[in-house]
Amino acid sequence: MGTCELCGADKVSTYKTSTSGAKVDACNRCIDRLGLTKPVPPPNRISSQKTSTRTRISGPNIMKNSDKELAPDFHKRIRLARQVKGWDQREFAKRMNERLNIVQRTENGNRPTDALIKKIEKVLDVELFIELAASNSRTASTTVGRNMTIGDAYDELFSRRE
Repeated sequence: MGTCELCGADKVSTYKTSTSGAKVDACNRCIDRLGLTKPVPPPNRISSQKTSTRTRISGPNIMKNSDKELAPDFHKRIRLARQVKGWDQREFAKRMNERLNIVQRTENGNRPTDALIKKIEKVLDVELFIELAASNSRTASTTVGRNMTIGDAYDELFSRRE
C-alpha cells in the first residue's frame, strides 16, 4: 500500500510504471485512465528456490554465557551501590544517560535488559551477574514404563521424612 504519485491517492496498491520517460508509482485507476502499461510480474521462480535451498542463518548464541544469571537481589545491589557513590536517582540516571523512570523501575525490582544491566555494572562498578549454583534438583524414582503421578511424589516426600 502506497501513495499514487500521479493522483495523490493514499493507501492504494501502486505499480512502478513509466510515463513521459520517468518511472513513477501509479494506482490502477491512473494506469487505466492514462493508458499506461502495467508491469507484468516475473514468473514465480523464487518460491521453488526457497524450498530447495533453505538454509538457516543463525545469529549469536544467546545461551552461550548461561553460566551466569542475574542476582535475585539485583535491585538492592544497585540501590546500595548508588547510595555509596552519593548519587540520587536523578543523578544516576543522568550519568547513565537513561530516563529517571528506567532507574526507578530497576530499583523497584523490574528486570532491566541485558544491555542496561551491563551499563549499570560499568557505571556503578558493581557485579549483578552471579555464577549459577548447582541445582538441587531431585529425581523421583518411578517404575519403568509409567510417568510419575502426584501420589508418587506425595509418597516419596513422606518416605524421606521418616
